[in-house]
Amino acid sequence: MPYLTRSCRTLLLPLFLACLAVLAGCGAAGSAGDAENTPRSVTHVLSPGEQVAITATDTLKLERVNDSRCRKGAVCVWKGYVSYSFSLLNSAGATDIVLSDSMPGAASSVTVNHLTFTLLDVDPATPPALNAAEPTYRVKVKITQGALPR
Repeated sequence: MPYLTRSCRTLLLPLFLACLAVLAGCGAAGSAGDAENTPRSVTHVLSPGEQVAITATDTLKLERVNDSRCRKGAVCVWKGYVSYSFSLLNSAGATDIVLSDSMPGAASSVTVNHLTFTLLDVDPATPPALNAAEPTYRVKVKITQGALPR
């Protein structure tokens, strides 16, 4: 900038900085709007009867576990399956959700109202022994809140 006079440089520098600030502000506003509409995921571990708030209006409750797997030491004609029954509770009422990775007609991932519920991990992973006490079931579920249409 040696060819500009000192007075021109004094005027151009603040103008240049103001333009940069305006451009940065435009980018930040667009990014904030996009961030609000970006899919988000959380993971929760639940036992039967437990519930967790997943949005400001939605609560997920693990109602029960159906474990029909053949227990260790038993003689069975089929291997069985384990399924997890949830209720999605909100102001509109309750929606039943069943997740299973092996139950006929069920899926390990279900989408309801822009929320996707995915079965990640279960405990116990194998059926208990024939005469063992009922295990404490725990299920890990990933909940993804999808982007809302604009």
